[in-house]
Amino acid sequence: MISKLHIRVMRYEDVPALAKIVGRLWRFDWTNGQLNDLAARVYFRRCMTQQNYVRVAVWDGQVVGAILADTKYQKKERSYDVWQLLVAKAALAVRPGGRHLLKQLNERSEIDERLLANLQRREFLGEIVLLMVDPEYQNLGIGRELMHTVAEYWDAAPVDKVYLFTAVATTGHFYRQHGFQESQHEQIDWQTAPQPRRLTGYLYTGHVHDLAADTAHHLLVD
Repeated sequence: MISKLHIRVMRYEDVPALAKIVGRLWRFDWTNGQLNDLAARVYFRRCMTQQNYVRVAVWDGQVVGAILADTKYQKKERSYDVWQLLVAKAALAVRPGGRHLLKQLNERSEIDERLLANLQRREFLGEIVLLMVDPEYQNLGIGRELMHTVAEYWDAAPVDKVYLFTAVATTGHFYRQHGFQESQHEQIDWQTAPQPRRLTGYLYTGHVHDLAADTAHHLLVD
């Protein structure tokens, strides 16, 4: 089955499909599909401004996932992505309820910054900005293959300590399988329709050599 998978560099024509995956994974608005799609595009565009490494997973010709990473000492060419983020924010802001969603997205970023406050950031030269696989294509080894690509990249960079954020508790098992440990977490309450919900942000940290060794082990036994 994994022979159907192809990992390649991202093309900008992949962005709509990738933003759609974001919207399916993280429901920013449960009642309005269009608002959810616009918020997902903002979230993805924000991630694009924070990365300098992207690989896309293509399954049988269809874009089904991606990994975005940041090597802190390498330069980012952000001007185009920053401009596209501003365009995406403007498109969301003019819709009824859009400004509220933008506020929520900012609150998500604030959680990440608070979680980083107690981390010795100079020691952590790598960040997994975003790792995602379309819900219909999960449990096929795609996330593991994406993780393997960045592990190889960082091993050669070189990068040792890395971190990532997630707001999905169930992904913790996957990250622990790949050598990460939960460092800390923080909660906020969101006023969302049809009812408020609690969002928990998690910070995971790890070493690239553990990540690379674990992914290599899985490739041998899976």
